[in-house]
Amino acid sequence: MDTSFDTQTLIIGAGIIGLTIAVDQHLRGQTVVLLDPDGPSSRASYGNAGYLSPASIFPPASYVSATGLLRMLVQPSGPLVIRPGHLPNLLPWLLRMLRANQPHQRQAGAKAMAALHRNVVADYAPLLRAAEAEEFIDAQGALAICASPAMLGTYRRKAREQQAHGFACETVSPDRARELEPVLGDTFAGGIYFADAARCVDPGELGVRLAACVTKGGGQLVRHAATRLRPAPGGGWLVDSTERTWRARRVIVAAGRWSDRLLTPLGYRVPLASERGYHLMLPTPGVSLNRPIIFADGFFTATTMRRGMRLAGTAEFADADAPMDAKRAWILYEQARQHLPELDASGAVPWMGVRPALPDARPALGQARGHEGLYYCFGNHYQGMTQAATCARLMGKLLAGETPDIDLAPFDLNRFQ
Repeated sequence: MDTSFDTQTLIIGAGIIGLTIAVDQHLRGQTVVLLDPDGPSSRASYGNAGYLSPASIFPPASYVSATGLLRMLVQPSGPLVIRPGHLPNLLPWLLRMLRANQPHQRQAGAKAMAALHRNVVADYAPLLRAAEAEEFIDAQGALAICASPAMLGTYRRKAREQQAHGFACETVSPDRARELEPVLGDTFAGGIYFADAARCVDPGELGVRLAACVTKGGGQLVRHAATRLRPAPGGGWLVDSTERTWRARRVIVAAGRWSDRLLTPLGYRVPLASERGYHLMLPTPGVSLNRPIIFADGFFTATTMRRGMRLAGTAEFADADAPMDAKRAWILYEQARQHLPELDASGAVPWMGVRPALPDARPALGQARGHEGLYYCFGNHYQGMTQAATCARLMGKLLAGETPDIDLAPFDLNRFQ
């Protein structure tokens, strides 16, 4: 290695995206430095629903009318809220989001996302083997439950489009759904079974295992916060952190919601919003699920994990550093109990994390134009766990000078310029 560099590759962010990229680099014989102030999978990657969802190729609001969206926003207990003081800052992002939901934009986005999601579960296999973590991903599909006939009709229309893109989606009756998940009550009209889906039984511990793989392979995980990026004289990059300045031949920005703070000073437009997701962890739920259950009418998911059952969902747009509203996590329990009547919330712990949301619900993935040696992968919204291994594989190809096997133009950050 050129001794004028501290490392050939420096990754900013040790969430699930940065960690999988680091393990992919390890498998390619490369060593990396990971910078993260909080350690591996300690923010949004820690608290996700543990749901790997290949068929989720449409923007979240793509099947919600403008009227329905407004109705959600005025319901304090609804799945989507905007804190009033945050609305002026969010308005330009909302307008971009509405444009992305126009039919022609939505179809183009779905095509790009389908290509990205084609092998998301299979792409984990080499990373899990390397990290001795194969037991963390369980592929038994997922089940969406629709309480109302109207929602079931919406999901059926959506499933037909997902099938057209090659994903396995099967409409199931209430009786068939209860065969798959016997603990379900009888308060729903039907559902959709997604055979391609999987779950992670402990997202936080998976991150720890991936980080250990990197460090055992000679990489470093350093608990510094990156504060500024600068092109280095003579080539490469200087990364200022809270403790020191690093020099790297190439840098990958995978800092989630905080990626814009590093790229905006370099001239990039990065319309990231702080979408705050909540979960409620039930350590002794009293019931167990075989796979993730999506409660379609409430827009949230229940997943049985090693440490209990996690109820995750609900989106709140507010400043990233605003205090948590724990009531939003408890709303999930009240809704889940309608379908899981024996659910026990004893000792439940609420949690909130900030997701990096781009308005078209597609991640930013690629090589920065105009800055040699600068790469990025962030903005995975609520799908970081789903997309991480595939993003790592594609980033590995870019770093190696290989041609990616899908078109990355729809994920280029310049789409916002």
